[in-house]
Amino acid sequence: MAINILILSLLFLAPAAAASDGYRLYLEGRLTDAARAYQDAFLADPSSVKPLLDAAMVFKQLGKGLRAAELLEKASLKEPDDPAILCETGWLYFHEAGYEKADSFFERALTLDRGHARAVLGRASVLAHLGDRAGTMRLLDRYKELRPDFSGVDYIIAWNYVNFGMYGEAEEKLIEVLRQDPSFVEARLPLAGIYARQKKFDEAWNQYYRVLDYAPGHPIAAENIKVLEGKLTRQPEDIRPPFRITSPTRVGFVDAVQALEKSVRLKVGVGTDNTGKQGRNNILRLRSFEGFTIKGRSSGKLYASVPARESWTAVFEQDRIVVKNAAGTVYGRFQGPIMIESTDPRTGSVIIEAVRTSKNPYFRHSDRQYRGALELYPMPGRGIGVRNHIDMELYLLGVVPAEVSPQWAYEALKAQAVIARTQAVVRSRSGPHKADGYHICDSQHCQVYRGVGHEANSTNKAVLETESEILTYKGKPAWTFYHSNCGGHTQSSGEVTGWGKLAYLEGRPDLPPAGEAVPRGPWDFHRWITGEPPANCNYREAVRSSEYRWLRILKHKDIEFRVNKSYGVGSLKEILPLRRAASGNVNSIRFVGSKKTVDVDREHLIRNILGFGSLKSTLFSMETNRFPDGRVRNYWLYGGGWGHGIGLCQSGAAGLAGRHGKPYREILDFYFPGTSISRLKYVKKKN
Repeated sequence: MAINILILSLLFLAPAAAASDGYRLYLEGRLTDAARAYQDAFLADPSSVKPLLDAAMVFKQLGKGLRAAELLEKASLKEPDDPAILCETGWLYFHEAGYEKADSFFERALTLDRGHARAVLGRASVLAHLGDRAGTMRLLDRYKELRPDFSGVDYIIAWNYVNFGMYGEAEEKLIEVLRQDPSFVEARLPLAGIYARQKKFDEAWNQYYRVLDYAPGHPIAAENIKVLEGKLTRQPEDIRPPFRITSPTRVGFVDAVQALEKSVRLKVGVGTDNTGKQGRNNILRLRSFEGFTIKGRSSGKLYASVPARESWTAVFEQDRIVVKNAAGTVYGRFQGPIMIESTDPRTGSVIIEAVRTSKNPYFRHSDRQYRGALELYPMPGRGIGVRNHIDMELYLLGVVPAEVSPQWAYEALKAQAVIARTQAVVRSRSGPHKADGYHICDSQHCQVYRGVGHEANSTNKAVLETESEILTYKGKPAWTFYHSNCGGHTQSSGEVTGWGKLAYLEGRPDLPPAGEAVPRGPWDFHRWITGEPPANCNYREAVRSSEYRWLRILKHKDIEFRVNKSYGVGSLKEILPLRRAASGNVNSIRFVGSKKTVDVDREHLIRNILGFGSLKSTLFSMETNRFPDGRVRNYWLYGGGWGHGIGLCQSGAAGLAGRHGKPYREILDFYFPGTSISRLKYVKKKN
């Protein structure tokens, strides 16, 4: 009897073990082995359809769409009333250019569920390829009704308008797309093309210029800007006027923060690029509402006192800083650093004015205003470097509102203040920018710092009420990484190449304790990433829908150009997402070319290589779309989240505070379990 029970137990455990092996192999990027394990699990238990579904998704990831479709057809015979299986079978045939067969599966799915949004989109896509404009647009309107908050809806509609030559309608939809997601480079390019076709050259030039804001060096945008410059009807500065600071910024709680005496003093690299390096500042124009002084950094010698509201200029010539007064007369030439500071150092500020001829885009289109002192220093062969010398708490006034919306629930702002302060402490001690001469940079490489211009009463109050608080682990400042939106599941730092494993940076579902189950397996993940599951960061009251779920359709020729620019693989044959985190984030991707094969496993490199503008995150499912002859046409990326997905999810913190009423200490404990709050030792000024 005992032997019989043991045999039965083994029979039940065998398919479960095979499926478990399949999932492990899938996460490890051993896709062929994973597909085999899932198929073995099905053979061990033919009554369970789930291993077939998982195997199909693995084959899809391997670029074997027809094999994946065969398995889903087999699964549909066992589950004939499941519209999701029929729908995904239709998508696989669609991407292999089998439009009529795809249409039959979409129709069957819609017979079972008329409101199946993904099947509606699939059928619309089929009709578009068959040239049925009226049918396509009717179904796309229906898709928008079913998924009104999905940012990809208007993009798909605009894409089809362009393909049908309906440029006026496409223009309207593309503008709507960019309202939802200003960083969407792939939407700006067709809009610029439409404007050029309509001979709206000023508008076209502006859109191409904005592409360069998000994707510097974009070849199409750069080339068309040159072509259009001779056709403009207005001066460039009139088409795209710079943002000017015309009156002093007045916000609350600054006096209270200024009462700190022995705060941590920081040196912040200003105007840095996405790697945290100084931009090429060939010219800087300086002004202050209070007036400012120019002194030698080492000597402290006073070189000039500049009146209030008067603009002076620093230019880079022969590896020196040449200072010119308001009349343009050379006032001095400096081989070493100089300090610029308001004549009212307690509440004053210094403005770096926008100059169109600046080689640094950061100082080209907007005035920038800073508390503390600005150090200008020559960088031989490069330009003028800028460091902002500022107390920690004043620095945070320009960080918190640059990283999160001041309109968010107050407890989320306090959580952000604590982790931003902690980041500044850790960065200043660990020295990632020691060679650059500053503690921390002002870009996303460290954390975004925008100075006085972004300050708000709510965030200033949050900084003050958490004054000196940092997050610690076992008595030491914690690495409080954060990102805009995790897409529903954070990832562990140890799963990401180059990050290192930390006990308090473990991936977890971005859900309250009683939340729904998270995906476990390729099929579950695909359904999850193409759907709209609940999550703390799926918080529409405060968070843009384009941050939680998004869609990109990337042309094969564009990706081939981008990959060859970095890696020289030759003709691009395949793109294979390999290793994944338990969250679903792609942590290794393979590019197979005619000359060589390259694996990319750094998070920021994966995002940068997939398109001219950086991909929002590595949390995506990729579908390869082909011409009838088998050549790759484009890649459909269904994605979620924005950022690296490690540590605190800012959108999730907004949801925990705004939707669930969680205090900031609970929010921090949710994302950094095992940490505690400690206080830096500051000394108050005496009255």
